Amino acid sequence: MVMMPARQSLMRTCVATVQAGLLLSLFACGPGSSDEGGTTTVHLALVIPSTQAQHAAPKPTWWARLWDWLPSAGMAWAQVSEIEQLRVDVLAADGASLATESVPIPNPTPGQVIPVSFRAPSGPNRTIAVSAFNAAGSKLYSGSTTADLAPGATIPLQITLAPTFLVTVQKQGTGTGTVTSSPPGIDCGAACAARFDAGTTVTLIATAAAGSRFAGWSGGGCAGTGACTVSATATVSARFDPVVSGAVLTVGLTGTGSGIVTSSPSGISCAPTCTANFAAGTPVTLTAAPAGGSTFAGWSGACSGTGPCVVVMSANQTVTAQFTAAPATSVLTVVKMGGGSGTVTSNPSGITCGNTCSANFLNGSSVTLTATATGGSTFAGWGGACSGTGACTVTMNGNQTVTATFNAPIMMNTLSVNLAGTGSGRVTSTPSGINCTADCSAGFPTGTVVTLTAIPSSGSTFAGWSGSGCSGTGTCTVTMNVNQSVTATFTALPSMNTLTVNKTGTGAASGTVTSTPAGINCGAVCTASFPAGSLVTLTAATAGGATFTGWSGGGCSGTGPCTVTMNGNQTVTANFNAPLGTNTLTVNKAGTGTGTVTSAPAGINCGNTCSAAFAAGTSVTLTAAPSIGSTFGGWSDATCGGSLTCTVVVLSDQTITAVFNMVPGS
Repeated sequence: MVMMPARQSLMRTCVATVQAGLLLSLFACGPGSSDEGGTTTVHLALVIPSTQAQHAAPKPTWWARLWDWLPSAGMAWAQVSEIEQLRVDVLAADGASLATESVPIPNPTPGQVIPVSFRAPSGPNRTIAVSAFNAAGSKLYSGSTTADLAPGATIPLQITLAPTFLVTVQKQGTGTGTVTSSPPGIDCGAACAARFDAGTTVTLIATAAAGSRFAGWSGGGCAGTGACTVSATATVSARFDPVVSGAVLTVGLTGTGSGIVTSSPSGISCAPTCTANFAAGTPVTLTAAPAGGSTFAGWSGACSGTGPCVVVMSANQTVTAQFTAAPATSVLTVVKMGGGSGTVTSNPSGITCGNTCSANFLNGSSVTLTATATGGSTFAGWGGACSGTGACTVTMNGNQTVTATFNAPIMMNTLSVNLAGTGSGRVTSTPSGINCTADCSAGFPTGTVVTLTAIPSSGSTFAGWSGSGCSGTGTCTVTMNVNQSVTATFTALPSMNTLTVNKTGTGAASGTVTSTPAGINCGAVCTASFPAGSLVTLTAATAGGATFTGWSGGGCSGTGPCTVTMNGNQTVTANFNAPLGTNTLTVNKAGTGTGTVTSAPAGINCGNTCSAAFAAGTSVTLTAAPSIGSTFGGWSDATCGGSLTCTVVVLSDQTITAVFNMVPGS
């Protein structure tokens, strides 16, 4: 059979089934199907289930699986028996009819199976529409589905049919007029009833003839004088009354917007211009209702303002209603991305995403978006019209799209730091998080390397780390692959007392005192601090023939070692006598400057010790060392003059003076 290029008759080649019901399905017919270039084999099976029990009629083997799958809810058998014609239409994507086929179904009864199949013009986005008609040509059922019909293919589809609904219009009143419908079907005048496909919204429009007026709807959920819409079986009445002699009210609509004006009593229901005749003296109230995207700007003519307009029909009246179009807007859309969670809000309000991820805003306005991460997530930044992680400001010069990326929470492990010991201190971390003087903890991203540093308080010392692989007294480095716990031990330092050693006697310059533990070395250091309660042993030593004659103070006596218990500040005196047959050499310092004088052999260190005993006839060399800012001015012994050294033979007690002068301007 040759296919016509615009509208073609469907070629029957196989079988489909019709059983009293609501469901139409397309299934392969089995072996024997053939394909032609530019066509697709389609198989239909129309099934209308019943409210009664499932039928036990014999079924072909190939049909058994489909039968078991069919639903069991349907409609009355009486309407099924009225079906006499089945029509299948194939439509292009633009709605143009490509092919049609009518299949007579004589005397259908429940359980009857009538196979039908056809070839349809191939192509994408084809609509297969099915209609079932009675003998009078009234459509009882309809349904459709959309599919891509590939050339040479055999296509199984599924179509759900639904019963059509009947809309009936009754005209009432002594006036005249017509009622029409959209989609077409009602033209009352001639046709006052029509059937429509399930899901269709039918709009009824009443138009009064000359000398009459449309007084309003009743029934079918309709009222008033505007358009009447129905989407199910309904009977609607349209009342037309003759025009009463009186004054004429004319209403006009102006402005950039749109809307409707109605009257009470009825008569006016118009856009853009309408008139109605009212009895003389009748007060008529006009109400303006703007359409979507418009606002009512006000009345002019017989009324003003934006409230209801009341006109007393003492004469012909004219009223104009002005509607203004709302300012142009553009859509801002927010798309949330990433594995985390968060919200995006806008200023001015409109976006709360969460729930509302798009909103209209005035063209040219600026909208600021703010992102807030929730549930431990982090805001990674904007995309589209914005970037970065701060507030996003969008200028609405057209539709805009912004993405907000929220990252899932980072896996964290806990580092716990415990402080132990008799002392105190602080533990800090790098990166930051730990900064504690008592037990504390902080979370760090898995895998982070954390370095801990211990800082002892005054009077304490850091004794060391333990736990999580740390030891010693340096820094502690922990890798946060799991929860970790580290202990820092601080030890309190003991309180200290001061031990002072004084040397006395003619041989003091030739004697020394040292301590165990170390601290006292007197000569140079004669005072030191030791822990309270500790034991300090002092030992005296002599030189140059001097003799140690004994201790006093600190609980010590005799000439052996002196042991002092440091239960408080202590003072001990060591007495040294110069040897017999010795003479004393004394050094005095004079002048405006400063300096030191030492002797060889040792004894003089002036500084601290300015006299010492030497064996008679000893040759003692004195050395002067001026301080910074001073010069050495010479010795009182003329034989030494200005030299920094002066040699003296100690034949008797002697005194020599060293002069130090301050450098001018120092």
